[in-house]
Amino acid sequence: MDDKIFCMDLIAIGRISKPIGTQGELKVLPLTDDKQRFAGLQSVWVGHDATRAEQRDILAVRIDAKQVVVSLNGIETPHEAKEFRNKYLFVPKEQTIKLHTGNYFMDEVIGCEVVTEEQMNVGIVTDLLSLPANDVWVVRNGTKEFLIPAVKAIIRKVDVKMKRITIHALEGLLE
Repeated sequence: MDDKIFCMDLIAIGRISKPIGTQGELKVLPLTDDKQRFAGLQSVWVGHDATRAEQRDILAVRIDAKQVVVSLNGIETPHEAKEFRNKYLFVPKEQTIKLHTGNYFMDEVIGCEVVTEEQMNVGIVTDLLSLPANDVWVVRNGTKEFLIPAVKAIIRKVDVKMKRITIHALEGLLE
């Protein structure tokens, strides 16, 4: 494995949800607002996390209203594709697209401490769910788990440098 893998800053742009078709294609859930960005890629890094990702060339990309489907070099059968389920597609940080104000990369949000406006500790963001209406941030505190919708009415401040998110805890949100 190339040592460059471990010194490169990688950003997740999609998560492989399942194999699709008979040629080893992969259905990808985009972690970006612009699905078309997949069409311009020649290669991606694939893995459960950035430190263990390996580079793969992209052979083909299909994009429609509901999904992104990619074919990667070395994956030719549904059985081979099944091994990639729940892995992420990464690109080097310098290849990321510029985000609009109020949007964040997955790796900027995961690991952030979440507090209320009253400075009550809620927990740490451990995962992101990309749902049709909006993203939802999974926040854990010990055995408790909270699902925090990533909407302006709730998210008050995101400080990615300090890894701290302040939320407005609407009634029932933290129960």
